[in-house]
Amino acid sequence: MFKIIIRGLLPLFLVFIIGCSGKSDVTLTAVSSDWNIEIFYKVVEGKYREIPSIQYIGKKPIGPEVTLDIIYKNNSATTNTLSGHNYLGMQMKVLVTRTEIGNWKDVDKIKITWSSDEGNSEETLIPKVKQSDNSEPKSIPL
Repeated sequence: MFKIIIRGLLPLFLVFIIGCSGKSDVTLTAVSSDWNIEIFYKVVEGKYREIPSIQYIGKKPIGPEVTLDIIYKNNSATTNTLSGHNYLGMQMKVLVTRTEIGNWKDVDKIKITWSSDEGNSEETLIPKVKQSDNSEPKSIPL
C-alpha cells in the first residue's frame, strides 16, 4: 500500500519541482532622456541568451561610435559597439553580440558611451524588468 502511494505521489512531486524551478524569458529595460535600451533574455538549454537592443531618442546629433556595456554584479561586462550610423530618429536596433549567462538577475547596470560636438558623454542606467509581455524583440537587426 505504501509503495502505491509513493508511486502515485512521486510524479506529482516531480512535476511540482520542475514547474517551480523552470526558467522563463525576461526583458529588462532602461530608459533615459537620450536612450531606450532593452535586453531580452531567452532561455536556451537552461541558460539565458542575452539579446540587447538600443534606440537613440535624444535630439542632438551624435556619433560616429556608440558603446553599450552590460555590466554584471561580478564586474565583468559584455561590450557592444555601433559605428557609423545616423542615430537621430533611429528605430530600435537589435545588436549582434550574444552572451549566455546563468541568471539575468546578475545584470547590475548598463553603461552607454558616445561622442558629440560637445565632447564625450556617458550614462549609467539601472535596468528594470519590463512589465508588459515578454515576447521576443520586434526591432530591426543591424
